[in-house]
Amino acid sequence: MSWLHYRELDRLLIQLRQLYSSAEVSNELRGWSWSGDLLSPPMENVYLGVSELANRYCPTYRDIYLRRVAGVQAPITFKTVRGWVYHALSSRCSSLIKSKLYLHGLIRGVELIKILLEEESNLIDSIIEEYNVKRYLDSSKVEVLRRNMRLLFEYFIVQTAARLDSVICEVKYAKLESIIGKVVPQVAEKLVDGRLIGLSRELRIDIMLDNRVIIDIKTGDVRDFHKYALAGYALAVESDLEIPVDYGLITYLSIVNNHVKIYNKMYFIGDELRREFIEIRDEAFNILNSGEDPGKPSSCPEYCIYYSICRGE
Repeated sequence: MSWLHYRELDRLLIQLRQLYSSAEVSNELRGWSWSGDLLSPPMENVYLGVSELANRYCPTYRDIYLRRVAGVQAPITFKTVRGWVYHALSSRCSSLIKSKLYLHGLIRGVELIKILLEEESNLIDSIIEEYNVKRYLDSSKVEVLRRNMRLLFEYFIVQTAARLDSVICEVKYAKLESIIGKVVPQVAEKLVDGRLIGLSRELRIDIMLDNRVIIDIKTGDVRDFHKYALAGYALAVESDLEIPVDYGLITYLSIVNNHVKIYNKMYFIGDELRREFIEIRDEAFNILNSGEDPGKPSSCPEYCIYYSICRGE
């Protein structure tokens, strides 16, 4: 689901375009320049995920070494599973809402809510089963997750129903296809091939809008390095589809005291951000090429996925 009303998104884009009106992305840092010196992958037939590069918990890149060289899998925690199911719920909810609107037409928001609530339990149960949640979490944690998923689902559908009524109210001639385009994200889980720049062949962008804004959903705390994911996805889209991507949005999704909390940060994906991401990519490839343990940093953040492994040695 999209966590910004289209009007709010337009306002943010206008502000960013005004702020960066004189800024242009260098052609050599566009993904379609993948054969140039800057973007060409340092190693052949090795491909990395955007998230494993962008999530720079470890300054020495030991996480890359542990996962890719030593073959040590990160522990699967409650936060890990929460991220899986929240993303799945967001994607499935978009598809479900579209299917119901195509089936029932331009119904009122309250009618849409009633129809979708009938699907709530089955949808949540299917996601919990698909991701084998009970294998990783005890029964009490599973119930916490299930409750939070219900809160999210109900938030999704209420927001969508309100948006549906609002959009229909504002247009003179309501056409189903155009209304759905404003109510539900155009492309959820956009599949992109990033191999030309050394990234995975099946990158999944949480949401990609028609105005070429990419949205990455985060279910944990705000981290400055999350912005690098936007640069990675932008470069991958440009290399695969040869369309420019200049703006991205990080959406932070959480539940506090039984209330859904949404925090959005929008970025201009300019030269500096792109260069920083490429530097991260190249350093990761250096670790893979050498095959040597870069060692632990002087201090480790407790939120690092490998914290228990590195500090428990």
